[in-house]
Amino acid sequence: MSDFKGLEQLIKQSFDQQDKRLERIEDMLTSLIKIVGATNSKVDQISTDITSVKEGQVRQDRILESLAMRSLEQESELRELKRFK
Repeated sequence: MSDFKGLEQLIKQSFDQQDKRLERIEDMLTSLIKIVGATNSKVDQISTDITSVKEGQVRQDRILESLAMRSLEQESELRELKRFK
């Protein structure tokens, strides 16, 4: 009978250890889920920011192109004026 009680005690200890291990794993999983949620929020914000930057860059590219054209026109006008002098 004492062998049976000893075996029962070992099984109970094993279950207790498994319960503690499972609780740690559940805690870690909960933490990871929170981290993933926060990371996803940051990724969404960064994605929005990148879209805004791209739109601004397109606008600036158009402005630079316009300024370059204006500069070329002015250079041509200056050359013509220098010829007439």
